[in-house]
Amino acid sequence: MTKRKYPKPKEVDGRFICTLCGKDYGHYTSYCDHYREKHYNQKSPLKKTKEYTGTKKKAKDYIKENYGISEKELERILIAKRRKEAKTINLKIGKTYKFAAIGDTHLCSNHEMLDELKTFYEICKKEGVTDVYHCGDIVAGQKIFRGQEHQVHTFGAENQVDYFVKNYPKVDGITTHFITGNHDYIYYKIAGVDIGHMVEERREDMVYLGPFQADVMWKGIKLIRLMHPDGGLSYARSYKLQKIIEQIPSGEKPRILLAGHYHVSIFMDYRNILSYLVGAFEGQSPYLLRKGISPVIGGWIIKVKMAEDDKDSIVSANSNFIKLKH
Repeated sequence: MTKRKYPKPKEVDGRFICTLCGKDYGHYTSYCDHYREKHYNQKSPLKKTKEYTGTKKKAKDYIKENYGISEKELERILIAKRRKEAKTINLKIGKTYKFAAIGDTHLCSNHEMLDELKTFYEICKKEGVTDVYHCGDIVAGQKIFRGQEHQVHTFGAENQVDYFVKNYPKVDGITTHFITGNHDYIYYKIAGVDIGHMVEERREDMVYLGPFQADVMWKGIKLIRLMHPDGGLSYARSYKLQKIIEQIPSGEKPRILLAGHYHVSIFMDYRNILSYLVGAFEGQSPYLLRKGISPVIGGWIIKVKMAEDDKDSIVSANSNFIKLKH
């Protein structure tokens, strides 16, 4: 059996170019068809040669023998060469927001830490903070657990609100946005009294957002969620916060989550939510000691920057916990 050989075309970037007329083709067969139809009569009859019947060496064997690399390794090299160079993303930074986050001040408790709380507000003033978010348990309440009456110095809703209004730090230029927690809510359970409204009526610098949970909106998005959860602290400090975040549907997620109740501090970025346990301003009490909890005294100062995009994404967060007792 014989096969016809045509003059070798010029090859450029995988194209076969006819040396007689300059036309190019993507396949060698197409070039042969072209030559046979257009140029066969212009040249002397093509010589016929016997078909090669020797053993053909595979390309992968040749590569392995001469270059010491496998076919797959060569493929990776070729793919890498085809990759485009990395591009710089021009990210536009929009609004910058600096605020503070605290919780569990428990005023009227024998273990309240008013000096540390006032110091924290003074630091906020120096840092240019204008908004403080309080995650509940503004007062100690009463009858929360057996024996609490021995750990509280002021009793009754009216008396505890009076004490809070007179003693909670008041700093020009700073507004405290707060929710109520289980210690505050006890007066609603006992007598239907919401002390959050009572405090807001008497303090112009305090804004009541509701019991247990509230969202702070910005440009139509849930920027900050304040929470006062329930239950005790788990062995792993992050576990409770992680489980709370996992229960939030994707369309309902806030950008930032602030949670009180546990009297400890932690920060983590989970499910695209900047999440904080905000610490406390109540010192070690017999109740906390029995629960095996060592309270972390202080609060967060947080500075976030948001991108100028459709989602107002947070592109950076600078979070500092101000620890006021070691």
